[in-house]
Amino acid sequence: MNAFGRAGLSTLKMLPNVEFFYDIQCPWSYIASKRIEQVVQRTNATIKWVPVSLNGIYEITNATKDKSGTKNVLSAPKLANYNRDLVRTLKRFDIPFNFHPKHPLETIDALRLLHATPESHRGQLTHALYRLYWVDNADIVDRSLLVSTAESLNIPYPEPLTESIFENAVYQDSLREATSLAAKREAPGVPSFWVDGFKNGYLYYGQDRLHFVEAALLSVSKGVPLEQVESIESVIPRRVNKPVNGKRTLRFWFDFASPYSYLAYIQLKRVVQEAGPGVEIEYRPIILGALLTHLKTDPPLVRSNETERRYFFKDILDWLELWNIVRKQSDPSSEQYTFQWAKQFPIRTITALRIFLLEPKTIDCIFKACWANNIPIGESQEILASVLNEAGFDGEALIQATQANVNNVKNKLQENYELAIESGVCGVPAFQVDQGELVWGNDRIDVVQDLLSGWNPDEGDITARL
Repeated sequence: MNAFGRAGLSTLKMLPNVEFFYDIQCPWSYIASKRIEQVVQRTNATIKWVPVSLNGIYEITNATKDKSGTKNVLSAPKLANYNRDLVRTLKRFDIPFNFHPKHPLETIDALRLLHATPESHRGQLTHALYRLYWVDNADIVDRSLLVSTAESLNIPYPEPLTESIFENAVYQDSLREATSLAAKREAPGVPSFWVDGFKNGYLYYGQDRLHFVEAALLSVSKGVPLEQVESIESVIPRRVNKPVNGKRTLRFWFDFASPYSYLAYIQLKRVVQEAGPGVEIEYRPIILGALLTHLKTDPPLVRSNETERRYFFKDILDWLELWNIVRKQSDPSSEQYTFQWAKQFPIRTITALRIFLLEPKTIDCIFKACWANNIPIGESQEILASVLNEAGFDGEALIQATQANVNNVKNKLQENYELAIESGVCGVPAFQVDQGELVWGNDRIDVVQDLLSGWNPDEGDITARL
């Protein structure tokens, strides 16, 4: 069964509902709080605001992160990318933001107050608390400030609103139970979203997965499988959506060893077609393992906990299903891509990457061998040659040419590695439009499309750091 499968999806129309797990301390949850209400409005859904302790989730899942959620595990280039990505996201959605100079602040009292707040008014207080933290940079640890903020909203509390509310065991237990529920549902962190009625309940993690949430809610509300949700591509957010004016270059950093590079690759043709004939792709293969060694960073599956690893595999299938539906709806005759996790992982790809530099047309058969057909191309030259031969190439000749360093392919791969380090690449896939700022991840293709269409992320004066 595919990731979006039909199991648990009623054929009857239902009132869709999403549970939103968040912590006031998290800037990405703040962004999600601004976007989630638009999603439920478009899908005629309801939302349940569920404040949780991010640190509590980390403790339950044994995540190797500090209080900010990043610094213990990120290299300097990766941290710089996250900072750029945060600023770019805030600008794309026109969200006011001032980075709190004392971040991260303890939010346990704010979360307890939210649990004391009637669910009918919890969203209202959530927005007020996010504004205190991420716009006004107030001292959200101050209990008197929390109480006065709630009082100003005229919320009907079931008991007198005093600072004693923070010591109430009922609300302390409620917060612990909510945090445990998020962990039980395998949320790696916040923001996370639980869609009721979709595949017997389904979790998405990250504000950049809200288009999945919207598609799932539409599926539930209409009582149809996901592939029958009309114009599903429309749920993917776009800041600018128009053909490219003039010539533009899209630089694509990738490694055949990366499953997310495969997911990005299968979308490139569609991205270029939608952008117009003025877009040219500049392929930049690199050896991801060498890059991570330079950055002194473990591969994602090595540094991740079990919850993160399970979500990693689920997320890949979520993306593959979505991209296949988008392709099928735009062109019913289009090829549908499949995915199998490589039995031999990590995949040794140095020879395959050099072959691509010699013959770029081999990219499709090599990617499919790695991630659709589960062929261990790194196990032997004979296996790689067989893959190439079946695709109509002379595999043995191409391998011999790489060994002889024809056209300096060894040097070119090394030059790509050095340029990647110089450019701040911290993983693949990564993109650059006209050699501009890096955009990292298959889940940022919508950003790439905006940049190709002329959106300028340098406009505005938001600054941020994690």
